[in-house]
Amino acid sequence: MSHGRISGGDLAALNQFPYQVGLSIEEPREMFCWCGASLISEWYLLTAAHCVENAVSITFYLGGEQRLSPRQLIRSSSPKVHLHADWNSKTYENDIALIRLPEEAIFSSSINSIRLPGLASTKTSYDYIPATTSGWGRTNDDSTAISENLRYVVSYVESNEDCRYSYPNIKATNICMDTTGGRSTCTGDSGGPLVYRDPAQNTDILIGITSYGKKTGCTKGYPAVFTRVTSYLDWIQEVSGVVYP
Repeated sequence: MSHGRISGGDLAALNQFPYQVGLSIEEPREMFCWCGASLISEWYLLTAAHCVENAVSITFYLGGEQRLSPRQLIRSSSPKVHLHADWNSKTYENDIALIRLPEEAIFSSSINSIRLPGLASTKTSYDYIPATTSGWGRTNDDSTAISENLRYVVSYVESNEDCRYSYPNIKATNICMDTTGGRSTCTGDSGGPLVYRDPAQNTDILIGITSYGKKTGCTKGYPAVFTRVTSYLDWIQEVSGVVYP
């Protein structure tokens, strides 16, 4: 499996994704990786379990389009990471984690939380609706480095039934995105958001967390796989207190 990433996307505008956070994660033996995350309150963010399961320290980049020029920088040498109890690093099941920030995110036009789906929407599939994913991941299969600029892709949610043609082990707790034309997540985007613009409420709603894609590459047209947020609303509420009716 390849960690998630943005290839073939568009450059984010100023303050377009105020909930997007960059994570520079230090692991044992001085290994480093980069992931994305989404602010869901002043204190908590959601990311992928595979990003942070071995985190020794994390630097949080909040409110920036340029990757290393955030509006707020928070460092934590003992990060409070809550991995889902059923996270399985072999199958990537329950690839979700909450992190409590060591200091409060200072909300502004550049830094803000994103709504979660309401508890009443747990049965919503979001199939075939347009959704947006964003991150600083690699821009194509040949690039060796992640992007310095925040990028995003708008595509359609694919039904899990269709997604199973590419990934037979897709679970109800996954949500997939169509990547026709090579517009996809790519290495470095893992943990970042998949967002639906709810026309009824005129607000963005976090419906997925970037989990994985095909090892063969980001631009081959295989669906991108996300953790389905509606499957974890009770757990998120239990750990963070964040809930929407």
